[in-house]
Amino acid sequence: MQHLLYYLFIIIFGLQIYHAKILNGCRFVKKFYNTHPNIFELNKNQTLLTVRPLYALSNQSFSSINQSLSIGIIYRFANTYLVPVPLLFECSENEQIYTANDCEFTIIDIRSDSSTRTTEPTRTTTVPLHFQEYSSLNTYSLHGAYFKQSTIALRNCHLISNEKFLISDTFHLHIEFEQTIGTKCSEKCLHSQLYECSSSSHTCQCRLSEKFGHLCIDTELISNCSYTSERCRHLCHIKKQIRTGQIDHYCQCPLGTRRIYSNNIYHCELPKLIECDSQHSITTCPKHYICQNNQCIQTLLSRRINESIISLPFILIGLLIGALLIIVILIMGLLKMRSVKCVKFVHQKNVLSNHSVNSSPATITRLSTVPSSSSPCSTLSSSSKSTNKILEKYTKIDLFE
Repeated sequence: MQHLLYYLFIIIFGLQIYHAKILNGCRFVKKFYNTHPNIFELNKNQTLLTVRPLYALSNQSFSSINQSLSIGIIYRFANTYLVPVPLLFECSENEQIYTANDCEFTIIDIRSDSSTRTTEPTRTTTVPLHFQEYSSLNTYSLHGAYFKQSTIALRNCHLISNEKFLISDTFHLHIEFEQTIGTKCSEKCLHSQLYECSSSSHTCQCRLSEKFGHLCIDTELISNCSYTSERCRHLCHIKKQIRTGQIDHYCQCPLGTRRIYSNNIYHCELPKLIECDSQHSITTCPKHYICQNNQCIQTLLSRRINESIISLPFILIGLLIGALLIIVILIMGLLKMRSVKCVKFVHQKNVLSNHSVNSSPATITRLSTVPSSSSPCSTLSSSSKSTNKILEKYTKIDLFE
């Protein structure tokens, strides 16, 4: 019975080849795989694709067929870890990009003694993979398959097209899962931006990245997610969570703030009073805070700075009121100075009039000739006239004698 099914499969496959157009000189699409250099690496001939996927932060199981995936992320299926890999090809005969409908998959098992064991080829149909980009939130569907950590050969791939195409070239996939913290290493670890091989323990340790469980992770605060954009802890963007309706359970907050979950959204907030260890206050309290009685208290300097910060409208109103007060004070000062000058002049005239009684007739006559219009104030004209009359009276008396 098994032999019958085997021969039947050969006959069906032979009929498919007979009706299909064979394409030569095909290769993996370089333009697509180069957009994720942390995950994919192509050889010179573009027939060997090395995939270095990363574990998901949540270690989540993939249960829904419509769930959106992320490029280069490892997902848990029951007790097995698999990575979804899209399969895209281009051929020299035309510039069109194709995806495989089905291929013959052969697993090449490389053993510890460097020997290899090759399984029987199995024709497997690809499945649509729904990927989502975090940066743009765009979703797109590509055909591919789920793979374990292994080396796989792909042969006789049928392409999805209006015409029946069959690729004659053989392709290889080399799947290398992320080396987590504590994994044995000799010289270097995968994802060298995150991991380094410790010379003392010969295990993979975090280089400059943060630890998240047994993983070294990239964050938006460290490198703006430039190391591994496929798996990165982003800041808690409130608007983004509202717009997408998705809660980012692994978002982070800047140093000195804490993450608050309210109204189905994560946001960052500066703690007023948080618990701390008095012996390690530098590491447990945020900047400008000190640890007193196991509570983070804001320092006096930063408190004064915060209290002195006033909103811009109040500053403008205060400047306007101050300018008006200065103008009023200047006007009042000018008026007061003018009145003081007038009073001084009047006092001087009265003194001259009193002293003129004992003066000589010539002096009195000379004083009486001072015109009244020389007064700086118009209110002193009557005083000038009365002074002239007094001078004239004393002159007449002197002449009579």
